[in-house]
Amino acid sequence: MDLNLKGKVAIVTGAGGGGIGTSVAYKLAAEGAAVVANDIDRGWADRVAQQARSMGARSIATYADVTSFEDCAAMVDRAVGEFQRVDVLVTIPAYMGAGGFAQTSLNESHRVVDVTFWGTLNAIKAALKPMLAQRGGSIVCMGSDSARMNPRGESMYAASKSAIMTFATCLAKEVGSSRVRINVVNAALVSTPGQEGLAGHYARYYPLGRFPTSDEVAETIAFLASDRAGMITGQSISVNSGMM
Repeated sequence: MDLNLKGKVAIVTGAGGGGIGTSVAYKLAAEGAAVVANDIDRGWADRVAQQARSMGARSIATYADVTSFEDCAAMVDRAVGEFQRVDVLVTIPAYMGAGGFAQTSLNESHRVVDVTFWGTLNAIKAALKPMLAQRGGSIVCMGSDSARMNPRGESMYAASKSAIMTFATCLAKEVGSSRVRINVVNAALVSTPGQEGLAGHYARYYPLGRFPTSDEVAETIAFLASDRAGMITGQSISVNSGMM
């Protein structure tokens, strides 16, 4: 299905690492969008942008630290300067922390919230400026089924992802009249470079028998980013092989 993304301009934060963000950047590029590949790891951002260009897409790399609103504003300004608009924002970055709340420092807990929650909000706040001005845009946030399943040892991470879902629902009502949509895509465990060792152990608990891949999660994100999902906003959708 053609997602009608040709001519759209998409920013992907957390585009590096070879996981979901990388898959999203490549999927959007394959669908014809111009891609701003943002990652704090400059090598990864450059690599993703170069690969997107090799696929025939217009693409640039940016290096914003999403915990800084100023960095995010500069990222969006760069996108607008290069491509004149921003149609899509996909926010991927998250930090799970090093352990349970009782055992870790408050600084570590603040880091989880800063990257996972504020890293999402900073990028959204910056991207809303051109989206509201042009009266249109789609924002897709990477959530997590941790917010619903409440796993042991992930209290700050799960709380941050839960806050993102609540925020998205509220913001959808706030900006809908400007034709800006916002949705959340959740996953439990995903087959990414960081999860290979878990696949065999946990796959039996998944109704479909395996973890979703990062490419499969990216398919849903790209659909929600596109005009094909023009009547979907304020929603949280899980791509999780049926894991409840």
